[in-house]
This record gives sequence, C-alpha cells and structure tokens, in this order.
Amino acid sequence: MIIIKKKSLNLIFIVIILIYVCSYYVANSGYYEYHLQERTYLTNEKIKEFERDVKNNENIDVKDYLVDEEIDYTNKLTNLVYGMSYEGNKVARKVIKKFFKKLSYLIED
Repeated sequence: MIIIKKKSLNLIFIVIILIYVCSYYVANSGYYEYHLQERTYLTNEKIKEFERDVKNNENIDVKDYLVDEEIDYTNKLTNLVYGMSYEGNKVARKVIKKFFKKLSYLIED
C-alpha cells in the first residue's frame, strides 16, 4: 500500500515538473509574444486599410475592418455532454414538479 502511494506521489510530482518545464519553455520561447505581435500587425494593417478607404472616399463599413475570431469549439463529446445535461435537466424538473405536487396534496389535507 505504501509503495502504491509512493509511486502515485512520484507520478504526480513528475507531471507537475513536466507542466512547469513546458510552461517555462513557452514563456521563454516567445510564442505568446509572437502571437500578440501577429495580432497587432493585423490590426495595424486594418488601420492602414481604413485610412486608405477614407482618403479615397470609399464606402466604409465597420465589419470590413474587424477580424472575426469566433472559434467554434463544439465537437461530438461536447454535444453529447450537452445533450445528457439537457435530458438530465428535463428529468430533474419533472421529478421536482411531481415532488412538490405530492407535497402540496399533503399540505392541503
């Protein structure tokens, strides 16, 4: 039993160290800063495009200059969990209604 606990603690410790090393690498490699710089570049590009359109008296629409970054994270697993949650909610609602209906009969009598 003690050996299993010791192995579990060692595994948890190793996982924590690996997470730290990965985080340290990402922070020092400049990946996050590069991503922010890339977004800034796109923003600066859109500002220049806007200024050029104003200068040329073209029709200006805000939607043309905004970058759509909405990402759809749904997949089969999330849809399954959502469906299970929805069905569970319906069942729980029915049970609660029946419970309070029976409780009201007891109180009225």
